[in-house]
Amino acid sequence: MTVQAVRTVLGDIDGADLGVVFAHEHLLMTGGWPVRQEPDFRLDSVDSAVAEVGPARELGLGTVVEMTPLGFGRSPDGLRAIAERTGVHIVATTGFHKSGYYDDLHWLHHYPVDTVADLLTAEIEAGMDVHGLAGPVIHRSPARAGIIKIAAEYHRFGPGIRRLVPAIAQAHRRTGAPVATHCDKGTMAYELLDALAAEGVPEDAVILGHIDHDPDPDKLAALAERGAYLAFDMPGRAKYGPDSEIVDLIAHLTDRGLADRLLLGSDLARRSYWTTLGGGPGLPYLLRTFVPRLRAAGLGSTADAALTGNPRRALALRRG
Repeated sequence: MTVQAVRTVLGDIDGADLGVVFAHEHLLMTGGWPVRQEPDFRLDSVDSAVAEVGPARELGLGTVVEMTPLGFGRSPDGLRAIAERTGVHIVATTGFHKSGYYDDLHWLHHYPVDTVADLLTAEIEAGMDVHGLAGPVIHRSPARAGIIKIAAEYHRFGPGIRRLVPAIAQAHRRTGAPVATHCDKGTMAYELLDALAAEGVPEDAVILGHIDHDPDPDKLAALAERGAYLAFDMPGRAKYGPDSEIVDLIAHLTDRGLADRLLLGSDLARRSYWTTLGGGPGLPYLLRTFVPRLRAAGLGSTADAALTGNPRRALALRRG
């Protein structure tokens, strides 16, 4: 297999140029039904995003994987502006969140699998639609997506999601873009990995998101042993669990020789998480507070791998 470049909103770059990577973040969610229903999701200011990224950039941040999918006001041109103003690379996302976030008349529930695959493929190869494929007319941004998202609900796929798996797999095979999953509260990781594998997606081309919300070390080790990347994106959000729990999980996986399957992020998808908007823990937390805690626990080499070496492989476009 030939490992190729990573696709960012400003163009393809060599993986060696990514620097420190936050593997699951949200910088812009400007509208759509989920944002209207939950105003705390509304992240609609490029200026605020630039201000939030800045201190993390000063601490060494080089790349953000922006996981906002279709239906949330993704704003590809806004992401280009943030990348240009901060100097931070941004890998953007096409694909879907949980089916409950989409009206039952939404095309994802009705279009043929091949048509869905065509739409996702074009977002990666030609450019993302500035209106998030809300249709019927497509206006492409120069920004291309570099990752494909699929999301399950808590302990179930949810209406329409299972039928999207073949479309996601087709788009992966055509473009080589990695696949990222939303594992609600850490559930459905096995099921999503199995379903994608059955459609020909290599397990090492899959990033399992929110996986640390279910802090079962043996489960996580089994998933990593299959080759999937585990995105630990809970640090700093104490309402879900303490950082000590995540440190212990990372130590366990390191002891089992699985440090090469780990990624780190913080998934700050709410206004109330941003220090620039009066909340916290804020984007710098990962490098300012959590990573030093890993180093103090003797996990410095694991932290370095999760932030630099592992993302180079996980995010690479692959063909052949």
